[in-house]
Amino acid sequence: MTYVDPQGPPPERVVHVRREGGATGWFVAGAVAIVAVVAIAFMLTVGARTPSDDQIAQAQEQGRAASAIESAQTGAAQATIVAQQAARDASAAADSARRSTESTAANAAQAAHDAATNAALSRDDTIAPSADPNLTPPPVPQQRQQPQPAN
Repeated sequence: MTYVDPQGPPPERVVHVRREGGATGWFVAGAVAIVAVVAIAFMLTVGARTPSDDQIAQAQEQGRAASAIESAQTGAAQATIVAQQAARDASAAADSARRSTESTAANAAQAAHDAATNAALSRDDTIAPSADPNLTPPPVPQQRQQPQPAN
């Protein structure tokens, strides 16, 4: 470690200034200037060209064609959405009709069952010839008893 006496005189400082002829900075500055001039010349020559009327018309035609394609795609997407909704509606209507038909069939079956039950319970036998009191039933044939042989 170096000790410096604060009361003592300051140490001597020696500064050496070198002056050498360096061309590197000038060379870099010249290269940048040349690139800038070439870039400006390029922009002026390319930017000065204006499109011809044919090029403008062709670009407009391409824009119209792209617009027509985009419109067709949008229309197709909307038609797909409408068709999907119609399919869902048709499916719901078919389900509703099926449930209604099943309910009607169940009600008809129940009504037929009830009618059959009621018909069996309320049958009117007075119309049948066997139940008519004015008619005499035919005599029931009696079986003859045969004598038994003696043993």
